[in-house]
Amino acid sequence: MNLLVAMLPFYLFGNLHCLGMCGPLVMAIGTHRYRTLYFIGRLLSFSLAGMIAGEIGAVLNVFFKAYHLAAATSFLFGGIIICAGICTLFGWNYPGSHWLGKKLAPMNRTLSLLMLRDRPLTTFLFGFFTVMLPCGQTLVVFSACALSASAATGLLNGFVFALLTSPSLFFAMRAHQLLKAAKDYYNLLMGTAALLIGVLSLCRGFAEIELIPHLSFAIPLENAHPFVIF
Repeated sequence: MNLLVAMLPFYLFGNLHCLGMCGPLVMAIGTHRYRTLYFIGRLLSFSLAGMIAGEIGAVLNVFFKAYHLAAATSFLFGGIIICAGICTLFGWNYPGSHWLGKKLAPMNRTLSLLMLRDRPLTTFLFGFFTVMLPCGQTLVVFSACALSASAATGLLNGFVFALLTSPSLFFAMRAHQLLKAAKDYYNLLMGTAALLIGVLSLCRGFAEIELIPHLSFAIPLENAHPFVIF
């Protein structure tokens, strides 16, 4: 739950990016009879991806702890998140983005073909495979899911991320032009949010090796667990 609360601003700001990246694609299926299946497929794939990322983080955490490197997971994924945040903030290409784009080109062509067909299965698959599009935003989210080292937490955050970024895609089907100006603020908001998440991840790593104390505060409710920031 701590990760979900920390990531909420990132999920909400993510609508600005989804509007620019996927909005034009979604407009093409705005008149499809089965367009609701796009959102169902997207929710399912992002939930599964978050669960897998959380499980990978759990495996890495166990592996690193065996070698007394408990903070390595925090440093690894925290560094990835900060790198993505800096690139987003300054509008730079992500390292390896061109290489990844070439590798995923066949997938993009397949998505284009699915997008043209107004059928239940193809519309669902179009939504399901959008998680494969090269996107720095999803890199940050699934890196954070891996940091949680929990499949359940990853599943929850993947689902909430897809759910909270759906409004921009829904409105893109209806009124893309009304929200177009909001894209100008994407780099600033998403870059800043990613940097904050990355710094908190590094602080968690330093706290694990006892260079700094963990930071938490008590919630004034009976039997409530303290909220751990890092």
